[in-house]
Amino acid sequence: MKNVGKLSAGWLGDLPQAFVERLVAIGRWVRKDQGQIIYGIGSDDTNLYGIASGTARMQMALNEHEQRLSHVIGPGFWFGENELVSGEARMLEFAAATGMSLLQITRTDFQNLARDVPDAWRWIALLAGQHLITAIGAADDLMLPSSEKRLAAVLLRLSGNRLGHPRSPSIAVIPVTQQELAIAANLSRASAGRILRKLETSGEISLEYRAVMIRDFNALSARIL
Repeated sequence: MKNVGKLSAGWLGDLPQAFVERLVAIGRWVRKDQGQIIYGIGSDDTNLYGIASGTARMQMALNEHEQRLSHVIGPGFWFGENELVSGEARMLEFAAATGMSLLQITRTDFQNLARDVPDAWRWIALLAGQHLITAIGAADDLMLPSSEKRLAAVLLRLSGNRLGHPRSPSIAVIPVTQQELAIAANLSRASAGRILRKLETSGEISLEYRAVMIRDFNALSARIL
């Protein structure tokens, strides 16, 4: 139970303590190794998940597009609320980028809790609203005319420093390839590589194997202003 506090570094920390205690009490701790799928697109998994430790990669394949990286999440992030409510098949895929500890809450257990605490659905609506703000903000960033600003905005969002919950810890090492960053910022691979090398030379990032380390969040943020 030592990881319970880390679950509150986001949505859970906004809720009444009495409800938090009851929610955590009905959960089950699960471990995921690096590379393991938490759930995939089309899965009938309808659980709610909260991250206590580790990071995960979120992928989507909406409209006519192939599956691609859309976000990176870490401690304090909760997800799965859409299918918790609807009971429908999953629209996204989440996979462990590192070893992870998660709290899993089944749809049935949550429904039982909500019968005693009707406000439970209100708190789920709050979670969905927080995620909507992140999604709208990401779309807004893609309309930035500057390629450099677009890429900087994506890096900050993936690290939890743009549009994320203010209490959530930063993800200093983002598990993302340069090709994935290029797609996420709507850039060619060559253009993204050129900007990333510039940011590395200035000391704002380090390019790692299939990852980017953020070294100076403030300087990177200043590029968008």
